[in-house]
Amino acid sequence: MKAAVTALQNAISFLTVLPSPCPLSGTRSADSLSRALAWFPLAGALVGAVGAGIVWLISLRWSGAVATLIGLAAMTVLTGGLHLDGFSDTLDGLAAWKGREETLRIMRDSRIGVMGAAGIFFLLGLKWFLLQDLFSRGILSILVAVCTLSRLSMVLSAQAFPYVPGRSGLGRLVTDTRSPRSVWSALLLGIGIACLSLGPLEGLLCLTVSVAVTWGFNLFCLSRLGGITGDTLGAINEMVEVSLLLLLGALR
Repeated sequence: MKAAVTALQNAISFLTVLPSPCPLSGTRSADSLSRALAWFPLAGALVGAVGAGIVWLISLRWSGAVATLIGLAAMTVLTGGLHLDGFSDTLDGLAAWKGREETLRIMRDSRIGVMGAAGIFFLLGLKWFLLQDLFSRGILSILVAVCTLSRLSMVLSAQAFPYVPGRSGLGRLVTDTRSPRSVWSALLLGIGIACLSLGPLEGLLCLTVSVAVTWGFNLFCLSRLGGITGDTLGAINEMVEVSLLLLLGALR
């Protein structure tokens, strides 16, 4: 039980700004992260639950537009903008349509480019409008399920696709930590939370769409970059989230 709690704490620490009692650093990092991967979906569910709780609390006094905007901002702060940073770096690199090495150089640049900034603007704007649209249609269950499956997509990406050869980074630690047991645990946990939140039909449909988006984008990265990176892991998280919000907006 203690090991499971520590693994969950490490998953939360890896995906949010919250501290962990057992940091993922040093010689124990690979082993710690291997166990933490199984809990990524639950860590995502907690992020979604916090966002939904803030939306509900703010909506007691202000409009749904204000509540969803503050809830979206709170989730961004809670994750430290980690996935948005990866999304913007990935967009800057891929949208330049350069060769592999130049694309990777652009993605490593700490400065945000025009495409990355525009991408974040449109992504957050689309999320905000979608959350407003879903505000009265079960936003708590939606945010929990969406954030769960988006983190599951990161686990599946890291375990099924290779890291860009010859490159290093935090993302490489995730991809080099091959653990079938953790993947199956994360998959079962993600399916369980999604089905409990949305119901079996919507839950499995959302899982199918998230896997399709994940595989399609990662295959594209494989052809353009030779593999995935930490930035593309963040990008796939954001792409799955907005895809599922679009799907649920159409279904409900």
